[in-house]
Amino acid sequence: MSSTPHALVLPWPMVGHIVPLMHFSHFLADNGFKITFVNTEDSHNRIVSAGALAERFHMVSIPDGLGPEEPRFGPRMVDAIEYNMPSQLENLIQEINGEGKEKITCLIADGAMGWAVEIAEKLGLRSMVFSPASATFVATSLSIPKLRETGVIDENGTVKLGPTATYIDETFFTWKFMENFEMQQSMFRYIENNVQSILKSQFIVCNSFQDFELPIFTSFPNIIPIGPLPLGKATKATGHFWSDDPTCIDWLDQQPVNSVVYVAFGSIATLDQNQLEQVAFALDSNQMRFLWVTRPDQTMCEHHDFLKQFEESINRRGKGKIVNWCNQEKVLAHPSIVCFVSHCGWNSAMDGVRNGVPFLCLPFFADQLAVRNHLCDVVKVGLSLVKNENGVVTREEIRSKLIELLQSEEIKTRARRMKELAQRSISPGGSSFQNLYNLVEALKRLDNVIG
Repeated sequence: MSSTPHALVLPWPMVGHIVPLMHFSHFLADNGFKITFVNTEDSHNRIVSAGALAERFHMVSIPDGLGPEEPRFGPRMVDAIEYNMPSQLENLIQEINGEGKEKITCLIADGAMGWAVEIAEKLGLRSMVFSPASATFVATSLSIPKLRETGVIDENGTVKLGPTATYIDETFFTWKFMENFEMQQSMFRYIENNVQSILKSQFIVCNSFQDFELPIFTSFPNIIPIGPLPLGKATKATGHFWSDDPTCIDWLDQQPVNSVVYVAFGSIATLDQNQLEQVAFALDSNQMRFLWVTRPDQTMCEHHDFLKQFEESINRRGKGKIVNWCNQEKVLAHPSIVCFVSHCGWNSAMDGVRNGVPFLCLPFFADQLAVRNHLCDVVKVGLSLVKNENGVVTREEIRSKLIELLQSEEIKTRARRMKELAQRSISPGGSSFQNLYNLVEALKRLDNVIG
């Protein structure tokens, strides 16, 4: 019987889910845990290609049920995971525990992989759910059964407001962004089933902190904040699908303090030719330097010539730098960064907030819109970019909002204050700090669950 706590960690197969679970796993490893980190075969291969493996973990993979050329996004991915991965995961756990050494003692499942909790329960393992989304998103998801019961959400997952019902902004609902009604139904069914499983776990944690979403944590005490992640000093990035550009920090070191606009739209969003050009021309016409992350798959192939020419132009003039990917935690911690033009993914929101960087917000879909609202309207550390009648954010809009943001001492002051609160939360005596260590001790007591 093993005396070492052994956690099996299962993320949803997307960068925005894998990376924060990697951060949390590093923390557990620092506190005496053995980690078996389970990716899909596709995710594992991409991480290997990017050189972003976590060498401290036992990195394993299982098939997701999709063909090699099928896209890893949308309802097809959801269906494949739900119907193919549970049996694969169960077999993996039984194989590891059948070896008789350092048996798995707990399962840590991504908030989108709630079905794994059922497997943990079946095999006699304790379980914890980790959500890489906001506490608000988690609370809204957990409320779905009650909302269905009270008639606020009907069987098709549409919002129906009643005279005594609390208004729920439909931007929180992921299924609303599916292409058609059939896809919306499929996604809603998955989310509803997922919630039922999540509620069976021993702990539900999220990458947030008390002061950032206080009303939610007050109303939902079962959601435990442990952020903002990463914990400790950022080192080599792990879990990414693209290799970091090693020249980023060297270039930033050569720039004056508060002189660089950082632009990054995450691991999923794509830009069409018009929007790409609007962003480029706005950055070029502004007096500030900029660092712009453009993934290899962020634009259509026909747009690459424009980007190449634009990059050559700014390089000649020392105006900015374009890279395919970077270590965002290190970039946002750099003193040369003055603001963050962001898609408002939750990980990016936490990265910016913990470093006191103001936001210029350009969300694309799903909870990104809700995160934009929180950053701009609730904590007020950013400004929102508004699309025109054609659904495009123009260069004029970007340029004028950027000037407004850089001139706003109120926003900068609030961003610095939020940084202080974030750092306090993960410092000794802080709420997230205490939650983390309570969680570690609780998980360690789960050792020897399997005899």
